[in-house]
Amino acid sequence: MAVITPGYSPKRRGIENKKRRPVIIVNAEGNNKTETNYLKKFASNRKFTLFFSSDHSTDPLTMVKNIFKDQKEVGFDPSFGDRAFCLIDSDFDAGKNKKIKEAENYSSKKNIDLIVSGPCFEIWFICHFIYSTKQYKSSADVILELQKYIPKYAKNSDQMFDLLSEKVDFAVDNAKKLEAELIKDGKNIP
Repeated sequence: MAVITPGYSPKRRGIENKKRRPVIIVNAEGNNKTETNYLKKFASNRKFTLFFSSDHSTDPLTMVKNIFKDQKEVGFDPSFGDRAFCLIDSDFDAGKNKKIKEAENYSSKKNIDLIVSGPCFEIWFICHFIYSTKQYKSSADVILELQKYIPKYAKNSDQMFDLLSEKVDFAVDNAKKLEAELIKDGKNIP
């Protein structure tokens, strides 16, 4: 006969009784570290666990399919608040825009959100300084614009979050206004 002490309850084997932190999986295209360096620092001290896909492809559909594989590996479960994101640069490439649309169709069925930067991720950094609907001709033009605010900016810097962290709320507001403006102009926003 087992003796049960007050306040003790036997372990319930096979039943998860500890709430886990939500899992966020990110797939950023290519070997570029700009996005991952920024997001690693952004995620520190947050109430979620961040995983980066080991995929280094630049094809949007391949990225989405590979992050779906990552979901299985980490025990992805949306009921815990888990989220998956593919960060894709549109690069002013009509062919890539078609691939982004294919990836969007696939991802919508797999709990994967696409975050498309037009033309590149550095647009997000610019939002920390100004709201603008300026149309850039290339990713290089975006970087030149960013260098007006961060003269020594270089791709793959691991200092961007530290430089911009105090301006995140301003950037979010600017990004939302920019998105609303693009939608109002009839642009397709994944």
